[in-house]
Amino acid sequence: MNIFKQLVKSIYSPKTIAMFRLQGIGKTILYVFLLSLIATLPMAFYFGNSLASGLKEFDKTLQNELPNFSIENGTLISEDGKAIEIRKENFIIIFDPSDTYSDNELNNKENALAFLKNKFVIVSNGMSQPFEYKVLNQDLTKQELIEITKQFDSLVPLMVAILFIIMYLVNSFTKFIDITVLALFGIIFKNAFNRKLNFKQIWIVSAYSITMATIFFTFMDAFQAVVPFAFTINWFVHLIILHLVIKEIPPIENR
Repeated sequence: MNIFKQLVKSIYSPKTIAMFRLQGIGKTILYVFLLSLIATLPMAFYFGNSLASGLKEFDKTLQNELPNFSIENGTLISEDGKAIEIRKENFIIIFDPSDTYSDNELNNKENALAFLKNKFVIVSNGMSQPFEYKVLNQDLTKQELIEITKQFDSLVPLMVAILFIIMYLVNSFTKFIDITVLALFGIIFKNAFNRKLNFKQIWIVSAYSITMATIFFTFMDAFQAVVPFAFTINWFVHLIILHLVIKEIPPIENR
């Protein structure tokens, strides 16, 4: 069975997932990377869109609405030091040299661009991506930053590609951790049902057992729908599917 048929079957068939336990680990790892790619696409799309439109509006706001400032030794410096919040149609621009905004407050803005004391933060759909000023390795004035932002339009596709790769790698790493943790619960299910499985086989079926929840939350991300208690629902579905999968495996395997 090819990997795409496995994807479809893994959404609804615990019995089919149970059959995958005998396949090689390499194909399973490839499947996890595919699943991670699918889960990353909606986030990357909206993040890229927000970044592109945000930079255009940000350029206008930077020139006309923000006070004079400079970035020196990795720190934002402004004469009055007051926090400013400028609301645009689809996002918010925050200027906060005093660092009064917490990470949670920024994430609650949904879509925002924020100048904080020591970093610049892009928030898209409640997910924040910080960039510390010190990576610039130079001091900047407001006028110099205006000149730099004018050149950003041509760099947006490259920035989106880099951010997509970062998001994909983080998502993949998280998936492997989730699968390993789920496999530990699989040991409990294996013992409860008296199934003859080694840890490799449990890990393989755990990888396919996360498919239903992953596809569901990918669709929710695509439609920008907020799911209450997402973490709890996600793990509840993982555990239920794995429970059903291991239950489908005969007590004694025929080899």
